[in-house]
Amino acid sequence: MNIIQDFIPMSNSNRPGTSLNPTYITVHETANTNHGANAEMHARYVKGADAQNRQVSWHYTVDDTVIYQHLPTNELGWHSGSNGNRQSIGIELCVNSDGNFAATRARGIELVRSMMNQLDIPLSRVVSHQHWTGKNCPS
Repeated sequence: MNIIQDFIPMSNSNRPGTSLNPTYITVHETANTNHGANAEMHARYVKGADAQNRQVSWHYTVDDTVIYQHLPTNELGWHSGSNGNRQSIGIELCVNSDGNFAATRARGIELVRSMMNQLDIPLSRVVSHQHWTGKNCPS
């Protein structure tokens, strides 16, 4: 599995630097269907001014060809409300119109399985964003 580590800078306001002992994995969709809204584009986004202003961050972005990691798995991200953030790794699946969502989903499943094994997280604790906040995500 090809994972590109491209971490949010420690100086960014959307990287709180708080320790995390994850007991859940939370799956999201980016909701960005724009052409070119792949994992690389989201890696740039999460390091930029808008993500800092909105105070959003997550651990991985997955598209049909690659996975980008934005935060270490032992560090809190801001992706699922306070309860979800304190307990889970955030994984965003790209839904860009020029991507292959079936391939993105398959790559995401591979990442989730790897994280489950690595962190000893059972399938019952792989949840959607909706689990934490009621938001219709993934849609």
